[in-house]
Parts: sequence; C-alpha cells; structure tokens
Amino acid sequence: MDEIFNNEIAKQVTSAILNKCFSPIISKTTDKFKTLYNEAKIYLEIPFQAYLTNSYEKYSKIKTIIYGIEPKRLYDFFEIPFLKKGSDIIKPTTTKVLTDLSKFLIIEGSGGIGKSTLMKHLFLNELELRDYIPIFIELKDFNEEGHLDLEKLLLKKLNQFHNTFQEEYLAYALHSGCFLFLLDGYDELYSESQKDFFKKLDDFCDKYPENHYILSSRPYSESEFIDFQRFTVLKAVPFTKEQAIRLITKIEYPDKELKNRFIRDLESGLYDRHDTFASNPLLLNIMLSTYNDYAEIPQKLHLFYYQAFDTMLSKHDATKSYRRKMLSDLSSDTFKEYFATFCFLTYQKAKTEFTFPEIEEIFKKFPPRIKNVLNIGNFIHDLENCLCVLYKEGNRYKFSHRSFQEYFVAYFLNIQTDSKMRDYSFHLIESGKFRDSADSVFPMLEDMSTQRFNNNILIPLLNKFEESKSKDEDLFEYYILNLSVRIEIISASNDLPLGLKFYLPSDNSHYFIYYFFRNTIDYPYYHRIDDNPLISFCEDNHLIGKIIGAEDLIENKDLFDTFKKSWIGQEILSLTHYKQKLIEDLKEEDIVLED
Repeated sequence: MDEIFNNEIAKQVTSAILNKCFSPIISKTTDKFKTLYNEAKIYLEIPFQAYLTNSYEKYSKIKTIIYGIEPKRLYDFFEIPFLKKGSDIIKPTTTKVLTDLSKFLIIEGSGGIGKSTLMKHLFLNELELRDYIPIFIELKDFNEEGHLDLEKLLLKKLNQFHNTFQEEYLAYALHSGCFLFLLDGYDELYSESQKDFFKKLDDFCDKYPENHYILSSRPYSESEFIDFQRFTVLKAVPFTKEQAIRLITKIEYPDKELKNRFIRDLESGLYDRHDTFASNPLLLNIMLSTYNDYAEIPQKLHLFYYQAFDTMLSKHDATKSYRRKMLSDLSSDTFKEYFATFCFLTYQKAKTEFTFPEIEEIFKKFPPRIKNVLNIGNFIHDLENCLCVLYKEGNRYKFSHRSFQEYFVAYFLNIQTDSKMRDYSFHLIESGKFRDSADSVFPMLEDMSTQRFNNNILIPLLNKFEESKSKDEDLFEYYILNLSVRIEIISASNDLPLGLKFYLPSDNSHYFIYYFFRNTIDYPYYHRIDDNPLISFCEDNHLIGKIIGAEDLIENKDLFDTFKKSWIGQEILSLTHYKQKLIEDLKEEDIVLED
C-alpha cells in the first residue's frame, strides 16, 4: 500500500467495493429495492471512507520494543509469518491467499509471534486489493463496552464519522458480503465473556454469511476451539533462521556494528542454540536489545525477561548519546517492585490498556508505603519514555506487549510472603484469569521458585480438592467424580482413525492442578499404549460418539475396569499420587543441620 492514503483514495476504495458487492443484488431485485440499495450505497460511502482513512493512519505504523519512542511504518520492518494448515505451509503475502481458503478462519499463535501485526498487514493489503471493506476490531474493546454485539460496535465506530448514519443501510451492506472482519485477540476478552462472545459471533455469521471473518488468538486446547465448527484453524509457525535474519536486517538499529555482529552470530549458531527465543519475533527483538549487555542468552523464559528489563532500565536513548533521565528516581529493585504491583493489579482486572484517570484509580490500591512516596506521573513517564513497556495511543496507555505484564505478575507473586503468594494466586486461579494456553504467568512462577510454588499453591490446591473426601471413599473414584471426567470415542474420519477424546476439567482450580500435573511430573505417557481395549469395549457396546460422564463410568463395572487400564485411566490414577509426590520432593530439599 502506498504511503499516501487519504480521503480521496478511501472514497475510491469504498466506492469500488460497494459497486462490486451491490451490483449483483441490484440487478436481481425490484425497482423499489434498487432505489433503496442505491441510496444505501451513497450513504455508506461517507462514513466508510472516513473509517478507512483513520484506520489506515492507526494501523500502518506501530511501536515496538526497539522503536519505543515513535511509531514506525509497519512495512519498514515487517516479516510475514508463515501459517500452517495440517501439513501445508501457507505464506499470507496477500489477504486473498487467506480469503480463498475459507470465509471463516482462526489464526492461532503464541504470544509475540506476530498475530496482531499480521492482522494489520491483512487490513492494509485489503485496501490495496479492494475486494472487501476491511473492518479491524480489537476484541479487548468489548471488555469496556458492556455488550458483545459486533453490529453495535460497528455502528458505534461508523457514527464517530457520520452521526446521522442509519442502521438499515449497514444491514444492506452486511447482507451484500462486502466486509472482511479482522477480529484481533480472542484471548484478550475477559475469560467469562468468551463463550457469550462466541455465541454472538456465531449468530452474526449465520445472519451475514457472505462476509469473511478472520479471528486471531493465542492457542487454546481443541476442546475450547471445538465450538468454532465453521472456522478453519491456521497455526502461526515460528520463524525460520532465514526469516529471523531478514527481520533483524530490516530493523533500523542505532548500533549498526552490533546489529551486524548479532546477524553473524544468528547465522553461525546463536539461532540454533536459542531457537525458542530467536524464532519468536518479539523475543528476537528483545535478544537484539540485550545482546550487548549479556554474553549468553538464558534458557529459561523468566531469566530472559529479567535480563531484558535490566537492559532497558540502563539502556541509552536510541536517538541520543546520553542516558535517558528516569524521573521517578528509584533504585532498580524498587522500580521493579512498583511496576510488578502495577502489573498484578491490571492483570487481575484483565486490562492491558487504560486512561490516566484509570491508572490513578489503580494506584489507589497500592500499599500506603508506596502511595506516599511515588509520583504517578513520573513513574508512568519512565515506563513510557525510558523503558518503552507502555506506549500512549490517543488518551490511552497500552502495554507494548502483554508478555511483560505476565512476567511481572509472576515476579510480583514470587516476592510475596508464602501466605500472600498463596492468597493472590488462588484469587487469579479461581477467577479464571489464568489458562495455560493464554499466558505464562504461573509457568514462569513455577520456574522461578519450584519449591515455593509447590508448597504454597499446588499442595494447598490439592488439599482443598481432597477436603470433601470421606474416609472410606476410593480415591480414584473420588478424582473421577470431582474432576467431572468425561470421555468420548470419536468416530473414524478421512483424517483420523477411531480415537479417544478426554474433556479437560472445566473448574478453574481443577484445570490448574491437571495442567501442572501433566507438565511438571515425569509420569509415563499412556497415550501410546492400549491397543485400545476401551475403544473396542465402546464399539462392542454401541457407545461410539456418546459422551460418557463420571457417574456412568463408575456405575458400569466392566466399562470402569477397562477405563482404569486405558491411558487416561492410568493418568488419573497417577494424579491421585501427585500430592504425595510433591510432599516427598519438598522433604528431599530439606537441609540436615548438625546439632
């Protein structure tokens, strides 16, 4: 897209798309409706050309960790991430590559892999293609709306540019299929809103099926995305070495010699040694930022962020030769503690952007010892202008990337007393703020301090889970009932053989226990055993395709015995010993002191 994009070009784009979409409808309808559609087309051009002009200005430039001071043109440093559909690799150089695949797509990828930047590229490219009117919606906006209705949000956006805009005209456009909806950040919706939003989105797609819909999200388990029946999931692929080097080459970095040395090291082994970080665009940017300060890149994610933030605290301005003045005048440890408190208070509200009055309200919740000495304005100035972990857009402050928020939530929990670590963590877990696929707060906390994490969080959660068990009750049956175990034997299809599906616990604390059990204990992996007697049993007893619940499992003795021998039965049996294993691990860490 040409850098010069103004109202005149926006008018041409809008007019071309509306003519293309409305003409087939107008040619087939009565004179009365021809008049209405022609009238709608005229009235739609005005707000949409204003929307596209403003949105181009907003999405064609972005701030990054490297470019923290001022936004840069996206295409000056954008490297297109590859997407994967099954075993096929897709390079979305143009929006048409994706719209030709399906009208309904989900782009799934881990934090920092470039989903939002890709969505902005799709928006800008669609302005050039002129096939559809692109509508970019940051789904976290719904967290402030009080509703989850796409049509209402779209009307609100258009009324900003044409306050007499009539709802019926929008309906004509929606029915014509002239829109490409780019719905960015499903995982940033409040967790309690996600199912309701999906229902609203599903109804919207039913009502207006001719439009195209692309939704981005961090990864979720298959059971969480299974409701999106009509959506094809494309997985964002980590950068290859060649992509990583191309991205760094494009970045305008003040120390050219250091950048070139970093590129040479990526080529000669640095990428291969640290591909987990170097294949992620965000973390690759941070690697470049910290490259001059640390001889080696740490293997653990929390140490990586620790080094990155320390570098940014002492970093020189990218455009000046002197160190940037920190107005808050705090020591490094104190600054990190205060920022960690800010991150925790915003994270527990699921907020990644805020106005200054909202920031003031957040600071009212700080302990008095901090409130009494901290100048909020200076502190926010430093976060925005010196460290670049916040940036300002209009009247709102936003995290440069929410992974920094997540790291500092883990940091905050780790510097608390044992009782506060437990209480604050329980609050986050039970309120559903953490899902393993959505962020890395608790995995980083577990990595920071495994023993405290087990002692203060996992063991108390397991104690709480087992507290209602009666003395004589079988522990295995108790776990099955209280985890609300459900299984389903899935019919064979062209892609997959007959198989067993296990539904994860829906209760937040139970899910948390099961997640860390699966990821922190080296129990045998039972998926590859069974020839599958459980599947054979369900075939013989006509249970294929039926969801079998916990009570049904226990009441049917033959089914229960077969289930117990299956991989999932063995896994749950191992889970019943999990607490004892954690307690024994803690005892092994005790130091024996001489008298």
